Amino acid sequence: MATVDEFARITRRVVARDGFDDYLPTALYPARRHVVVLEGVPEDADLEPIVLDWAAKGAVGDEEYLVAFKVDATKFKVIRRYSGGQEEGVFDVAEDDV
Repeated sequence: MATVDEFARITRRVVARDGFDDYLPTALYPARRHVVVLEGVPEDADLEPIVLDWAAKGAVGDEEYLVAFKVDATKFKVIRRYSGGQEEGVFDVAEDDV
């Protein structure tokens, strides 16, 4: 099991290394240790429903997954879906605990 906060820390480390301008939506399937990114979404699209549909289609059955995506120029959102429900959080990309 992974938590929203853990995936946010991982995302911040990736952003610290690669930058945030071109950050692509990223899904993690912890049970399989599988990470994928979503490319080709138009910039003006409503990202959240597209990302959630994409991540859900990549899951096997009711497999847990976490997905991170940009919500504005300085923030990203992490959503965790698991058999018991869903949780989410919005994070500032520039936190000090990278």
